[in-house]
Amino acid sequence: MAASKSLLDSLKKPEPTNFRMTDFRRELHLRHKREEHAKKEKLRALQESKYVSRYAITIDTSRARSNCDVLRMSIKELGFKEYPFGRKDNCCDVHWHACHFEENPEVFGGKVNKFPGMSEICSKMTLFRCLDIMRDLFPTDYDFYPRTWYLPAQFHEFSCEIRKMHERRVKPKPTFIIKPDTGAQGDGIYLLREPNEYSSLSGKCHVAQEYMSNVYLIDKFKFDFRIYVLLKSLEPLEFYICQEGLARFSTLPYENPTNKNIHESFMHLTNYSLNKRSSTFNRSDRDDEGSKRTLTSVLRRIAMNGHDSNKVWKSIERIVCKTIVAIVPEMKVEYQAAIPPGKTGPSCFQVLGFDILLLQNLKPILLEINASPSLSLDSEQEVSPGVFEYVLSPKDEEVKYPLIRDTLLHVVPIDKLKYFRKKKKQRLLKKLKASTSQKSKRPDPPVKQRTSIVIIKADESDEEKREVNVTQQMSEMHMDVDSHGDSTARDVNSDDERESNIKSDTELDEEVDNYFETKLRESCLKQLYPAIYDEECERYRILERVAGLFIFFLGIRGSLRIGPTGFRTFARKCRLNRKGMTNASVDIMYIDLQRRWDHMNPERTSGLCYQGFLDACIEIARRKFYAPTKIEMLENLVDHCELNLNLRDNDLANNLPRLHFRRLGLQYRQGSMYAMPRRVIDQMTEETTIEDLLKAHEKKLRQPSREDIEAFLRKSRRMIYQPSSGSRVISVTKSPDSE
Repeated sequence: MAASKSLLDSLKKPEPTNFRMTDFRRELHLRHKREEHAKKEKLRALQESKYVSRYAITIDTSRARSNCDVLRMSIKELGFKEYPFGRKDNCCDVHWHACHFEENPEVFGGKVNKFPGMSEICSKMTLFRCLDIMRDLFPTDYDFYPRTWYLPAQFHEFSCEIRKMHERRVKPKPTFIIKPDTGAQGDGIYLLREPNEYSSLSGKCHVAQEYMSNVYLIDKFKFDFRIYVLLKSLEPLEFYICQEGLARFSTLPYENPTNKNIHESFMHLTNYSLNKRSSTFNRSDRDDEGSKRTLTSVLRRIAMNGHDSNKVWKSIERIVCKTIVAIVPEMKVEYQAAIPPGKTGPSCFQVLGFDILLLQNLKPILLEINASPSLSLDSEQEVSPGVFEYVLSPKDEEVKYPLIRDTLLHVVPIDKLKYFRKKKKQRLLKKLKASTSQKSKRPDPPVKQRTSIVIIKADESDEEKREVNVTQQMSEMHMDVDSHGDSTARDVNSDDERESNIKSDTELDEEVDNYFETKLRESCLKQLYPAIYDEECERYRILERVAGLFIFFLGIRGSLRIGPTGFRTFARKCRLNRKGMTNASVDIMYIDLQRRWDHMNPERTSGLCYQGFLDACIEIARRKFYAPTKIEMLENLVDHCELNLNLRDNDLANNLPRLHFRRLGLQYRQGSMYAMPRRVIDQMTEETTIEDLLKAHEKKLRQPSREDIEAFLRKSRRMIYQPSSGSRVISVTKSPDSE
C-alpha cells in the first residue's frame, strides 16, 4: 500500500518548472523562425514581382487558404506567376478566394473565383425554393429532388403531410431528414418520423425533406457523387462539368431506417467530413475500393453490373443544367447589387460542388449544392489514438488537380493566353530543332584494328585445337571487316535519309499546333451550356426575363429590393391598367406580398425582394393573362411588358434569352402579345417570311405612314380565311393578276 501510495503521489506531482520553461522557449524560438521565414518569402516575392512581364499571367493566392496546394501545383505546371502575398501596385488576372466574394473588397479588376451572394443562393432554403418555383412551372421536368418543407415557417403543412401518410399506412414507414439552412459538413443533420421530434428552440431555420430509402448500393454501402461544375460567366451564360469526380461512401452497411438505427449517422449520411471520424473508414488507394473512390470507377462498376452508365451520366448533366438555370435569376440580382452597371469591378467565375444520390432504379437525385467545395489534396490519418497527421490523398489529387488546372486555362485573359502560348510554342520549336539537328550530326563509327594472334609455348598435343581456334578467329575478323564496310555504307545512307527527313518550319509549326490542340481536347472540363444543352434549356430561362424587369425598375442602383414607387412605376409603364389593374389594387398587392416575404428580410429593410416580385408577376399573369398553363400565362405577361417598354432596343434586353418556342401570332389567342391584326394577315402572301411579319408588326406599332401602307398593299395577294374553334387557319392562293 505504501508503494502504491508513493506511486500515486509521484504521478500527481507537477512537472519541474525548468521543463515547462524549456518547452515555452522552444515554442517561442520556433515561432520566431516561422516569422523570419515568412518575412524572407515575402521579400523574395516582392523582389520577383518587380521583374514580371506585362504579358505574364498573374494569380493572387493570398486568400486561397486550403486551396493553396492544388493551386500552386497548377500554376507551376502552366508557367503562370503566383503572388502569395497579394499585389498592391496592380490587380492580378485571377484572385482566388476560399470563402466569399466580399473577402477582398479592394479588388477592382481581373477575375474572382466567387460570385456575389453565392453562399446565400446555395443555402438549402434558397436553392430548393428556386427549384420549387421551377417545378410549379415545369412539373414533369423538375422532379429530380425530394419534396421539401421550410421550417419553422411551414411546420403546420409538414405536420399535416406526416399525418396523411400515417392515415394511408404508407409502407415502409416514411422517414424525413432535417438539415440546417446554412449547415455544412453534415453538422446538425438528423432523421425523424414524427413532427414532435423537431426542435425549433435553437432559433435556426431548417429544411425537411423526404428521406430516400430505396438507394442504389455498392458492396452493401450507401454512397453519393460529388460532381464539380465550373460556372464561367453569367452574360453570356456558360458553364462546364468536370468529367471526373468523387464517390463518398458511408462506413456502415446500409439498412432501411428503423427506430433502432435511425440515429446511425455513419450508415445514413455520406459526408466525408463526418465518416472520416469513423473507426471503419477505409483509406484504400485502389480506385474500386475504399470509403472514397473516383466517379469513373463507380460508373465502371455500375456498367459491370449490367446497367447503362452513359444514361446515368447524361441524366446527371441534365440535372446540372436545370439547376443552374433555376438559380441564375437570383445570381443576376445579387451581381448587379455588388457590381452595378457602369461601376468598375472584377468579373466572376466559380467552382460548385453538386451532391447527387442514385436511387435503386439509377435515377439521380439532387441533394444540395456546395458553394465552396473542399479542394484540399490531403486527408487526415490517425497514427495513434487521438493523434492525426495529414497525408497526400492520391484520389483527391487525381480529381482536383486537373480540375483547377483546366479552370485556370478557361478563365485567364485570352490575349495573355495567346501570347503565353506563342512564347511556349517558340521555346518548344527551338527544342525540337535542336533535337533534330543533334540527331542529324551523328559521329563516325570507330574503325576496328586487326589483332595479332601469338601462341607461346605451344604443345604438340594441342595443335588441332590451335588450328581450329586460329581459323575461327580469322574468319570472325574477316566477318567484322565485311560488316564494318556494310555498316559504314548503311550509315552513309541513313545520314542521307536523315538529311532528307529534317522537318521544315511549317511542319514543326503544325506539329506544335496539334500538340496544343490535343492538350485542349484532353481537358477534364466539358462544356454543357451553350454547346450541348442550349436549345433544350432555353425554354426554362423565362425567369431570367422576370429578373431583367425587376432590375429595370429598381429605384436605387445596386439595391436588392424594389420599393412601392418602383412597383407602381412597373405597373404604369407596362400599361397593366389596360388589363384592369388599378393603382389601388397594385398598392394592395405590394403590401400583401411584402408581409408574406417579411420572414426573408432579417435586416428589416424596406422593399420587396425578387422572390416577392416574381410572386406578383405570377399572380398578375393568373388574373389578367389567362392561358391553359402557368408558363404560358407568365410568358404572355413578360411579352406584354417587354413590348410596352420597348426593351428590344434597350441594352438590357439584348442580354435576355429569347425563347425558341415563342408564338408568332398566327392564332388569335387571349393574351397573346404577338397576335397580328386582321389587316396585317390580309396582306400576307405566299412569299411572306417571318422577318417580314415582324417588320410589319413593328411598323404597325410605330403608326406607319400612308406611303408605307400603300407600298405594302401593292405587294399583297388575296387570302381566304376558314375560321375554326379557338383558332384561325390560313390558306394561301395566288391571284390571277399576279401570273
